[in-house]
Amino acid sequence: MEKIKISKGFKTKLAGEPDLSTMQAPVPETLALSAIDIPYIRPKLMVKKNDYVKTGTPLFCDKRNKSIQYVSPGTGIVKDILFGKRRRLLEVIIHLESSEEFITFDPVSGHDIKNCSKEILAKRLKQGGLWQCLRQFPAKDTADANHNPPMIIVSLNGNDISSPHPGILLKNRADLFESGLEILKQFSKKVVVSTRESCIKELNVIKSYVTHSVPDIFPAWDPSVVLYHLKKTPAENFSWCIAADHLIMMAQFLTTGIYPVEKLVSITKPGEKGQHIITRQGVPVKTVTGTIPSSCLITTGQFNGRITCMENHMGFFENTLNIINDVNSEKMFGFIRPGINTPTVSNAFLSCFIDKARQVDCNLHGEERACINCSYCENICPNDLMPGFIMKALYSDDIEEALLLGLLDCCRCGLCSYSCPSKIELAQILSDGMDSYYKDKT
Repeated sequence: MEKIKISKGFKTKLAGEPDLSTMQAPVPETLALSAIDIPYIRPKLMVKKNDYVKTGTPLFCDKRNKSIQYVSPGTGIVKDILFGKRRRLLEVIIHLESSEEFITFDPVSGHDIKNCSKEILAKRLKQGGLWQCLRQFPAKDTADANHNPPMIIVSLNGNDISSPHPGILLKNRADLFESGLEILKQFSKKVVVSTRESCIKELNVIKSYVTHSVPDIFPAWDPSVVLYHLKKTPAENFSWCIAADHLIMMAQFLTTGIYPVEKLVSITKPGEKGQHIITRQGVPVKTVTGTIPSSCLITTGQFNGRITCMENHMGFFENTLNIINDVNSEKMFGFIRPGINTPTVSNAFLSCFIDKARQVDCNLHGEERACINCSYCENICPNDLMPGFIMKALYSDDIEEALLLGLLDCCRCGLCSYSCPSKIELAQILSDGMDSYYKDKT
């Protein structure tokens, strides 16, 4: 096992990280397939309101490649189809029935996976609604089945500090994980499996498959960060990545012939110990969060997730919910207070000398101002970028300069925005710049 040395990132301990216990969530009345968290998709609906659908029935496809389908996570009636601004598809909501029916496919044994061609595997995964599990760098768009990736990175940890623990996610699933790796080997000769150092001892037999470990510094385990520290040739910029839970889903689908519906979700709440909840794909947020104060904010990532609400459903790529206190009031003379319990990335408060878990809130502690070239964003960036300079290049429409400064290496972790004393939304600016460049190029 090779250790990847990464010194930059968010090192402060946060309160409320989930323990290793699990609980079963009640069966919800509705499930939904969300299009909100799918990057770059141009969805085309394949059902209409009041249609009856089985688990695995295609609900919409991607207009860019209609063979890539997104399927129903449950059996029932299409209760509603929600649209946002400019008729952007948000969710297809299914009212569940008591009995469940599946769209079935011929199963493939673990031994036969090794003998399947990548064309057959890609076709099966597209039909089953799981090809989108594979993402392609640099933009993390859906992988191109006609591309031969030089490397595929399997991340055992999610996109958040409090994402589900891989020891729980992979418990009693070593055979599926091994089958999943065999699937990936049909597409690339180099498969990298990475995880946090603190998680290795709970992996049991799975740890024999881990090729690289990273320190417990967010977001060292992000596939974009792992790729940045491993790549040696320009061709590796077009590698693929996949999350551990999606790899398990792919293997389970191919070996059973039916769409997997189970999902492991981690929840963090202010003042409480976090927990892992076993639920369904596309579950309503309120089913797993329970009752929370109206003043709280719900996000799918403390630094880089989207804001959601109780009435929304969880997306395909989301497995973490953080309930954060929405504090609007400012502390009087806060700039001269010692700040013993204040999270900080600088030495401005005494908390930087006290090893204690911190509770975060939504207070900005100031308003947006001009960039002061403080280098906080540069000092915290895990990919050694200079977000402030990239931002200025984007603002001046100098895309070539932004690319030279490493725009496409941005992992969208959100730490540059978090650390900025001028409250500039650097992560959003860089993300929008990457998206604009990628869309123009494709």
